[in-house]
Amino acid sequence: MSIRVKTTSRLDTRSNSGVSDFGPQHRRAIFGLGFRSLLRLGFAPFGKTAARFHLPLAVTTRLEHGLVIILPGIEGCSSINDSIARGLVAGQLSHAIRIIDWRRFRPWNPMQLAMERHNRTQARVVAEVITDYRRNFPGQPVHLIGHSAGAGMALFALEQLPAGHSVTTVTLMAAAVSRKFDIVRLLDRTRIGIWNFYSPLDLPAVGLGTMLFGTMDRRHGVSAGALGFKLANESTQSAENSAVARLKLHQIRFRPNMMKCWNFGGHFGSTNAAFVRQHIAPILLRQ
Repeated sequence: MSIRVKTTSRLDTRSNSGVSDFGPQHRRAIFGLGFRSLLRLGFAPFGKTAARFHLPLAVTTRLEHGLVIILPGIEGCSSINDSIARGLVAGQLSHAIRIIDWRRFRPWNPMQLAMERHNRTQARVVAEVITDYRRNFPGQPVHLIGHSAGAGMALFALEQLPAGHSVTTVTLMAAAVSRKFDIVRLLDRTRIGIWNFYSPLDLPAVGLGTMLFGTMDRRHGVSAGALGFKLANESTQSAENSAVARLKLHQIRFRPNMMKCWNFGGHFGSTNAAFVRQHIAPILLRQ
């Protein structure tokens, strides 16, 4: 019998209800936010030139409230992850927001997935950013958000954290990480837990793509971004690990009502600012 993990969370009550629970003015705002975010996908090939929104969001006045580190996929800093920042701000998040471009190759290059030594070295850099922030702003929350290959970087960064250090939450979107990645061992490096947003409709990217080029943890097969993490049987897990997994691992499968927030289940659906506003920001606001 497999370990059962939450497919939704209590925190998700606002997002589960959908935008229909709000008035016409709110629905219009969500529509505009999502539509503009969809249009900005077309600017992704221009890289950081078209990703300017997040730049003023790392000031001291925001650092005093917490830090969000966004780890992009193989496209690097672009309008795609800039939309994540837009959604967080629209969701009333007052934290500082940083996008860390960890890639070796530019522009987009799927071989980045195979650069494990480089990727793990960059994960150490991310871990140092976290520990430096903790030293300068003790007690403030730190959140990691990783999209596609960036989800693998978020998990690698957790591995690199020194003993006794942790982050508040980790959010994985369309994770290019193998389904058998031992995520349970990293749950105690988060204070609240890890959220994995996955979609079977994303099989062309994190199914066929990771079969061909491999996942960030160097497996060739369908990834956790398409079908979720496949956990070990309860009989092979300690009682403590099983309890931690039930409490702190939240695997959230794409649902049709997410389309109201402009997430249509594809590889970039969860990065849409409207979806982030409704589904991701509430996770980070949970202190």
